[in-house]
Formats: sequence, C-alpha cells, structure tokens
Amino acid sequence: MKKNTPKVFLDSNIWFSLIYGSENCSKIITAHIEKRIAGIISSQVLEESIRNIVKKIPTKLATFESLISANPPKVVSSSQTIGPRIQSLVSPEDQPIFSSALDAEVDYFITGNIKDFKRDKLEKLTKIKVLTPAEAVKVFKL
Repeated sequence: MKKNTPKVFLDSNIWFSLIYGSENCSKIITAHIEKRIAGIISSQVLEESIRNIVKKIPTKLATFESLISANPPKVVSSSQTIGPRIQSLVSPEDQPIFSSALDAEVDYFITGNIKDFKRDKLEKLTKIKVLTPAEAVKVFKL
C-alpha cells in the first residue's frame, strides 16, 4: 500500500450492494482491487455480508467468496469495546463496526446507512469521514 493510499472501511451493505448490482459500489470495490484505496473490513462485516447474501441472493455467494478470496480486504478483529465517545453518535447495532474502523485507524467509513451515524460530530471527534457510496465515488474521483 502506498503511503498516501486512503484507508477505507467498507460496511457490509457495500459488499451486498456490489453483489446486487450497485454501480457506485462496483466502482468502490474496483478502486480497492486496483489499490487506489485500501479496503478494510471487520470479521463482523464479513459474517454479515455472507449472512445477507445467503439469505437474500444465495446464488451469488460463490461470486462473493471468489471476489473476497482473489482481492481480500484487510480484515480486522471486531471490536469488543465500544468507547463512550461514540455511543451517542452511532446507532447501537453499528457501534461495534464503527469501533473496529476506529481501531483500524481508517480515513473513511463507507456505508449505505448514513442515518445510523451523526457524521459531522463523528468526523470532528474521530477524524473519520462517513460517506455514502455516491459521496465516495465523488471524493475518490471514481
């Protein structure tokens, strides 16, 4: 990874939306494959992605597994500690995932569920920019 390559945490809905056919998510994952961004996930995101694909589009599981195997993102441990500084800024179900991103010292957190995050306050507190896929495509000029 180049020194200035942005470290980007990719939420499970990014992977699911890629498999489902999202153009923006495809551009983001292509940027990861081409090493223009450093894709990072937690073990929880990987488990959620597999569970959602199996439940909603099981015929695409092999595609997802092949993609992850051929172009693995860095997988960090799921955070066991939820810091009090983010508890009021992130919905309870997303706190462990965001904590993992915080532990991984990422620059960006890309998710399709921005309603679960108080983005401006999080950025001021953590320096992590929470982006939608469409915003990420613009920021990274994909």
